[in-house]
Amino acid sequence: MRHVLAKDATLLYKWSQNPIYAERANFTSYKDLNAAKRGAELLERRKYSFIICLNNDKAVGLIELYSRGVSQSLQNTKEIGFLLDQEYWHQGLMTEACKALIDYAFTNLNQTEIWAGVKPDNVASRNLIERLGFKYKYQVAYPCLLNQEPLVENYYLLVNQ
Repeated sequence: MRHVLAKDATLLYKWSQNPIYAERANFTSYKDLNAAKRGAELLERRKYSFIICLNNDKAVGLIELYSRGVSQSLQNTKEIGFLLDQEYWHQGLMTEACKALIDYAFTNLNQTEIWAGVKPDNVASRNLIERLGFKYKYQVAYPCLLNQEPLVENYYLLVNQ
């Protein structure tokens, strides 16, 4: 893994043009490459946003830890989010990346909890986080604009033991 760089805009744009990433991971849809460049610059400034790379440095995914809020009670918790290029699904790459980032969060960042929000129909992501030890806690329906269906996510928790 490596930090996101501005040069990753092309990859972000590619992913944004495939509706499966928006459907499964709520990935942003960039209208053009310039918008993707701004997105890459934003991700580059985030401390815990990483590009998943193969051994040959080919970028194949994105994984992040997000803050869950600013209150003192949330300082030792993070939320994990991830996306893997469809070409590399079912090869164990995301399992490896998640394990590494979770270990980093618990060991180096002294986090006590990691949360994951997963769309109910995203079976692969649900299975992944359950294999990693996350436990289902609750469902949230976020309201949407323009008469769209609400965004529904199931939230899972992993506690540092």
